[in-house]
Amino acid sequence: MDPHPFGWLSLVPPLVAIALAILTRRTLLSLLVGILAGAIILQNGNPITGLWSACADYLWVKATDWDKVQVYLFTLLTGGMIGVVSASGGMRGLVNLIVRFADTRLKGQVTGWVMGLAIFFDDYANMLLLGGTLKEVTDRLRISREKLAYIVDSTAAPVAGLALISTWVATEISFIEEGINQIAGPEKPDAFLLFVESIPYRFYSWWALLLVPLVAMTRRDFGPMLKAEVTMLSQGPAASSPSEEEGLLPESSSWLNAAIPVGTMLSAVVAILYWTGYQASASEAAEPSLLQIIGEGNSYKALLYGSAVSLAVAILLIAPQRLLSTGQMGRAILKGFRAMLPALLILWLAASLAAQTEPPTFDEDTGVMTLNGLNTAGYLKQLLETNLPIEMLPTTVFVLAAAVAFSTGTSWGTMGILVPLSVSLSAGMLTGNGETLDIADPVLLSVVGSVLAGAIFGDHCSPISDTTILSSQSCGCDHMAHVRTQMPYAFLGAVLSIILGTVPVAYGVPVYVCHVLGIGAMIGTLFFLGKNPEALAAEIEADT
Repeated sequence: MDPHPFGWLSLVPPLVAIALAILTRRTLLSLLVGILAGAIILQNGNPITGLWSACADYLWVKATDWDKVQVYLFTLLTGGMIGVVSASGGMRGLVNLIVRFADTRLKGQVTGWVMGLAIFFDDYANMLLLGGTLKEVTDRLRISREKLAYIVDSTAAPVAGLALISTWVATEISFIEEGINQIAGPEKPDAFLLFVESIPYRFYSWWALLLVPLVAMTRRDFGPMLKAEVTMLSQGPAASSPSEEEGLLPESSSWLNAAIPVGTMLSAVVAILYWTGYQASASEAAEPSLLQIIGEGNSYKALLYGSAVSLAVAILLIAPQRLLSTGQMGRAILKGFRAMLPALLILWLAASLAAQTEPPTFDEDTGVMTLNGLNTAGYLKQLLETNLPIEMLPTTVFVLAAAVAFSTGTSWGTMGILVPLSVSLSAGMLTGNGETLDIADPVLLSVVGSVLAGAIFGDHCSPISDTTILSSQSCGCDHMAHVRTQMPYAFLGAVLSIILGTVPVAYGVPVYVCHVLGIGAMIGTLFFLGKNPEALAAEIEADT
């Protein structure tokens, strides 16, 4: 085994970023310090040249990289579109369209879940709109605020992370691209294709999403949630936390004001992705398949143009209706931009940190090996290949991502740190003996799915997570009550996703079999541990 040029020092930048994020809960500062530490190591310990290198060779390069710029612009433009649509009342109109069907406890819970699926493109918009709109409905149906917060929180991030069109997708693809750039060899998988192929392997995201309607349809709860539901049924809405101020949401307007811009984005992205992919694969002798065309498509261009067109359509659609003045329209767009700014900064800094961990490149013409970064994945490969079976890598990554996200309160920051390392590490371990990397390898796909899903699981359990805080506030639920009642459900999904997901799929069990077993196990657990809160409340009322 060849000695690694940096050894354990190659682990310092990501470890510094993770440790500081856990200790300070300030992701941006932690990433910056990690970048500076990596630059100093690459500059042989010189802090002056290290500071210059961090700014010039990494931060500036990633700020001006056109692929990254397209992702930054997509993120901002999508935020602007959501800002306009929300301020016009279109999103509220879409929610109100669905809410009229809820007239029982079962329908109320399932309706909340369906509405969460409908607002798939942004987790913040999802939580704010659903919580604020459904509070009156769930109070009338005697569904506890804790249950409402669980429905909202457990739907928002998983559906945004799984959707092909969302404020998450470009960021997730970009993180995967950073990991792919660290893979040695000429044959590298396409980031968008790897993202799509990994979707079935995100067991926690799928099962957390499916557990919500299963809880509703089985009419069973367990743990602190059962107590909260029984209290609500016995005592009524007064037992829950008081409602938040109602001024957070706009007045309602036609649901088409939301559906048309979102539909435009979806249509434009798919059309541009297909067109660019067809052009790129047109030179092949055989007729390319749809998956090949999508894989060859320029996802960055599709997302950028799709978001720009959708924002333009939103403005042109809403302006003639005089729902917003020119000033209000501008402020709504800027508010949407500002909402996405933290995510954009995390994306930029995470890309800079990932660049420092890249492996050396080999110039076939000159025969010279150029050391671009610390080759962190190469060192981890040497460290783990003799100590960790590769089949356990997806589970290890899932647990690590969950721990970091729980400690830091940010799934995006966790993904930014761990996705590039996980992708490059798994690729290195799979091709350690000279094999060609197979994009369909279940270990590779499960690693990608595990780090993305693990970050969401940790976020769901963290009391310092912005999404956990926002979901409890929007639903008018005590924050720690939301954390206590949601955590057992999140742990159920996570434990099953390891036992029946990441472990068996890595050992060759087909992914669809894992999903069937997981869903069956969730239903069985609900009947084994859960009780009907309505029946318990009726018993309490009969005793009194």
